[in-house]
Amino acid sequence: MKPFTKAMWALALAINLYNGFVVWMIERNYCPEHRGSVLNQIGIMIGLSFTTLFSLQGEKLHSNLSRMAMVVWLFVALVITQTYTANLTSILTVTGLEPTVADVQSLQNSNSMVGYCRGSFVTRYLTEVLRFRSENLKSYKSPDEYAQGLRSREIAAAFLEAPFAKLFLTKYCNEFIAAGPTYKVGGFGFVFPRGSPLVHDVTKALLNVAEHGKLQELEKAMLASEKCVDVKSEDEISSLSPSSFWVLFILTGGTSTVALVSYLIQRRKMIWRLILAIMIGKKQLSRRNSNVESPANSVGIIEFSMQP
Repeated sequence: MKPFTKAMWALALAINLYNGFVVWMIERNYCPEHRGSVLNQIGIMIGLSFTTLFSLQGEKLHSNLSRMAMVVWLFVALVITQTYTANLTSILTVTGLEPTVADVQSLQNSNSMVGYCRGSFVTRYLTEVLRFRSENLKSYKSPDEYAQGLRSREIAAAFLEAPFAKLFLTKYCNEFIAAGPTYKVGGFGFVFPRGSPLVHDVTKALLNVAEHGKLQELEKAMLASEKCVDVKSEDEISSLSPSSFWVLFILTGGTSTVALVSYLIQRRKMIWRLILAIMIGKKQLSRRNSNVESPANSVGIIEFSMQP
C-alpha cells in the first residue's frame, strides 16, 4: 500500500469501477451473458473493471464506444501500474542513512568546516586536542542552525556534547546520523565550599539517581518530548497522490463519460424510432382494416335489398 496514498487508492478504485460500468452498460445489449440476475450482472461489471488492467479484450467488445473507453483506460492503467512498480522497487531497495564522514582524520585531510556549540568547551577541545584549525570552525547556537548548516553543506560535520547530540539526532532522525568515535572528557562537577554539609547529601542523591535508573528515565522522557521532524515526512517522499495523475484520470473519466452519453443518446433515438414505427404500423393496420370492412358491408346491404 505504501507507493500510493489512501486518496490515490480510492480514486483508482472508483475510476476503475466506473469504466467497468460504462463498458458493461454499452455491451449488455450485445451479449446475452451480461444479463440475468442482479448479482450476476454486478459480478460481470466488476470483472470487466479489473480485467481491463491486464488485457484489452478488444475482440470481445461489439461497440466502438466501449472500445474507445477501454483503450483509453488501458493506457492510463499501464502508466499507473508501471509507476506503482517503480515506486515500490525504490521503496524496497532504498538504503538507510550512512555517514558521509568516516573519522576526524578525513575531515582534517579534506580541510572541511566543522560546527560546534557557541560558548562551549568544545572549542578548545577541537583546537588543542583534535588539532583543528581555528579558521575551519564555525559556531552555532541552536539545533535548527546545525541542521541548516549540514543541509547546505556549509559544514561537513558537527561536534556536539553527548546530551545535546542525543536530542539533536532524536529531532532530526531522518536526516542525520552519528559517526566516528565518542571522545571522553572530564564531565561536569558540583563545587561546594570546603566543609559544606551539602556534599554528603548531594553525593548520596546522585548515587540514588544513578543506581535506581532515574537517569535513564529522565533521558527517555526528554528524548520522547522531541519529535522527529524532517523536511518531508516519509509518506510525502515515497507515496504518490492523485495530484500526480489528475490529467490521466480526467482523460479516462471524460472519455468514458462521452461514450456513455453517446450510447444513451443513440439508445433514446432507437427507442423513439421504435415508438414511431409502432405508431405508423398501427395506423397502416387500421387503414387496411377499414378498407377491408367497407366492401363487405356494401355487399351485405345489396343482398338484403335484393331478397324481396
